[in-house]
Amino acid sequence: MRRLKCEKEKIILTNEDDGFYDVYTFNQSLQKRLREFAGKYPDDCWFKGSSEDGSETYMIKKVRLSLNLRPPYSKDRISEKSPELSYLYKSNDT
Repeated sequence: MRRLKCEKEKIILTNEDDGFYDVYTFNQSLQKRLREFAGKYPDDCWFKGSSEDGSETYMIKKVRLSLNLRPPYSKDRISEKSPELSYLYKSNDT
């Protein structure tokens, strides 16, 4: 049975006790990147398994994966970079 796009998840699991992330994903691009990384650095990342519906799971050391939180662009920067979208950020007090 084919999964809906909204059912194709990326899940990164961990606990505070161990030094690994368990990465479960349907995303083909991420699977490729993890596969290549695991091939290059087998001590830091390895393939754990796959499912018939297309997901793959990898284990990766916590020190090898980071999450970046990026603040949103300011309205000024958006209007400078993308004038055609600046109307989305103009105030409605006309």
